[in-house]
Amino acid sequence: MKKNHLDIEQVRTMLRNTLRKVRDLYLEPGGDISVKLHTKAGSVTPDMLGLNPKDEAPSILVIEDGQIKEEELRTVKKSKELTEDVLYGEWSETDGFYIQPYPQTNSQIQ
Repeated sequence: MKKNHLDIEQVRTMLRNTLRKVRDLYLEPGGDISVKLHTKAGSVTPDMLGLNPKDEAPSILVIEDGQIKEEELRTVKKSKELTEDVLYGEWSETDGFYIQPYPQTNSQIQ
């Protein structure tokens, strides 16, 4: 640290964390720091809990500004039975359809 003209408070500021959680700290040639935390200080992972969550499938935009994107809809093997009141819609294998209707304004309310 002396060679790089750093004091402990500068390192603490760069970390935005307490040094108590740090196991190893490396000052990279470009001035960045790499940190390895003590196991107890790290975040809990699904593996630690014995869980096996599925990765999220990518979503595909199928409706944009009320316009149905027919090629994308065919790609996900879905039908065109949607309303013109939809602002935005996307499909993901994981979550299915997400539909966002146009916001209602006073002139649209009947």
